[in-house]
Amino acid sequence: MLKNKFSKAIAPIMLGVMALTISSGSVFADTLEKLRKQGYATVAVANEPPYSDIKGDGYVSGAAPDVARAVMKKLGVPELKAKVVSYGSMIPALMARRVDMATSGLYIKPKRCESIIYSEPDLCGAEAFAVAKGNPFNIKTYEDIGKNPKVTMTTCAGCAEEAYALERGVSPDQIKVFTDPPSGIKMLQQGRVNVFALSGLGTKNLLEKMNDPNLELVMPVTGVPMGCAGAAFNSEDTAFRAAYDKALKELKESGEFAKIIEPYGFSTAATLSVKRDDFCPGN
Repeated sequence: MLKNKFSKAIAPIMLGVMALTISSGSVFADTLEKLRKQGYATVAVANEPPYSDIKGDGYVSGAAPDVARAVMKKLGVPELKAKVVSYGSMIPALMARRVDMATSGLYIKPKRCESIIYSEPDLCGAEAFAVAKGNPFNIKTYEDIGKNPKVTMTTCAGCAEEAYALERGVSPDQIKVFTDPPSGIKMLQQGRVNVFALSGLGTKNLLEKMNDPNLELVMPVTGVPMGCAGAAFNSEDTAFRAAYDKALKELKESGEFAKIIEPYGFSTAATLSVKRDDFCPGN
């Protein structure tokens, strides 16, 4: 008798849980449809040219958003709305659904793949350092930084470069985090750090804009793998990601992909030579 009463009492609770689960699954499955209806996707960008670039009028450009815009148009979503988010905050923003995608050169890394899912790679490139003219400390690798406690470096919190440094023997107290790339270059100019570390094309772009004869580029950084990025999604959005991958493949095969990324300095051949599974098997 007690068993029957317990079963009757718990049945409505179980039905409620099942309904909530079904409802949530349906929401996740319909993310792309929701974006089609509203006519835009909210994307996280870090404002790091040439990966992403926010114009004065708020228009988002750069290689990553331009690829995403072309893909999303194929999927029936005509507009992107940018939200500037630091690299270290992009994954929490995706997990909390404050943004629909991250399209800003967020490298595909195993640790990140534990929390989010990626499209197939869309941008690949070498790593770089900016140093004082003449490279007085002869810095060519992260190991060179780690071996000399007098050397300090700057990069962004949560960036791949921070992980590269720590994995290769750089002490945490040798790393000073910048708020944005221009402020990091200013730290180097002022002598507050000895090395600025970021993606190769991002660093090259900054140095060209600064046009400071007292700085020079070290590229590629020896001992660091080529970094590859992709559009990033909430881990529940597998159907959305699958549709995105299909449209991205069509973009690559048509030749339109090359026309988008190559003017920014990225290599189509490098991107086509790798797959998501090379970085995160099973993601």
